[in-house]
Amino acid sequence: MKKLFCIYLSIFLFTTAHDNVPFKLGVENIPIDFLTTSCPTKKPQECMIGLITNQTGVDQKGARTADILAQNGYTIKYIFAPEHGLNGTLAERDVLDSVDAKTNIPILSLYGNGSGKMIAPEHINDLDVLVFDIQDSGMRHYTYISTLLNTMKIAADYHKPYIVLDRPNPLGSRMAGPLVEPSLISFISIAPIPLRHGMTIGEIALYFNKHVCSKPAQLQVIKMENYDRNVGFMGNFIHQLSPNLQSLQSCYGYSFLGLMGEVEPFDVGVSTPMAFRCIALPKSMRVPKNVWKKVQALFKEYGVKSVFYKHINPKNKKKSKGLRLEFNNISQLKSFELFIELLQLFKKENISFSFSAAFNKAVGTAKVQEVIAGTLGKDLFFAQIKSELEEFCKRAQGMFLYAPVPVIH
Repeated sequence: MKKLFCIYLSIFLFTTAHDNVPFKLGVENIPIDFLTTSCPTKKPQECMIGLITNQTGVDQKGARTADILAQNGYTIKYIFAPEHGLNGTLAERDVLDSVDAKTNIPILSLYGNGSGKMIAPEHINDLDVLVFDIQDSGMRHYTYISTLLNTMKIAADYHKPYIVLDRPNPLGSRMAGPLVEPSLISFISIAPIPLRHGMTIGEIALYFNKHVCSKPAQLQVIKMENYDRNVGFMGNFIHQLSPNLQSLQSCYGYSFLGLMGEVEPFDVGVSTPMAFRCIALPKSMRVPKNVWKKVQALFKEYGVKSVFYKHINPKNKKKSKGLRLEFNNISQLKSFELFIELLQLFKKENISFSFSAAFNKAVGTAKVQEVIAGTLGKDLFFAQIKSELEEFCKRAQGMFLYAPVPVIH
């Protein structure tokens, strides 16, 4: 019987959690000589580091990666900030250059005009090595992995070593959703990997380096220790990932509500304390309560708890009514399947909605709209996705650093 390539193959991988062995992030597992191969002709303190990081680049006690490196005698020439800035608080289309108040290190923006920015030649030429330490969300359309790929490409172009300090995938082991169609590659769909990819940031870097970059970088991944992919996020959740990914619950909801936010007029709590933890519609639409009860029943089928909820949208000041959600085992949640069934339910109940201009780029395919329109069968669509995911996993073999390997659905 043919076996899937992305199943529990733990015996071929590193062992998972052991008693009395603490979990360590990549930043907590840095070898004392980690720059030896990157700067073989220089003393460690003479090696100029470009650190790509933000507020999530900390150890489990909250110490910043920038400060940890500096305290160990390493020299950071520049800090490069992704979307939302170094502190993860900006919701604007532009992140401006600035200076780190604690260290006086220049902070250079990698995000502007609503998209990614490349490291300038005059800055990459000042550096000996690039180090990446940012927590990912587990979803392809979240742009921190886009910054990862862009900076890996420039590191390869300028022959600069590239080091990734690995971090957990908050969404656990499930891999789901379409790969990106070539015509839809963009900063929110940077490469043909699964929508919910099931991989750590270090594993994604390894995949990018082999299958996406036309010129591979001199890549090193500093692994976590005692990491179990099934658990999802391990350690302390110290900092929110961005203004709207404020907690693990919001990360879990983002696994399908991130896309629902690209469908008008649904309100998923953006700019509120319930961002990606609720789904609502304008009160003026007068959606019958029995519709929300059907939605509630669908959530229950997928293991998502829900209660009736209402709030005022801070952007348009309109009242919205719907459901507040609570997630348990994220590795068991079939989030993409749930997303499709939600859209189909609302369409069946004659709730009018439309897709944003960015929707196809975010989801990576035009076929979702075809399924909802009824011009493509859902079963055929999911069969195509399963085939794509199996082929992806074949290509990714050897890049999964932890057990168990991602599970396809």
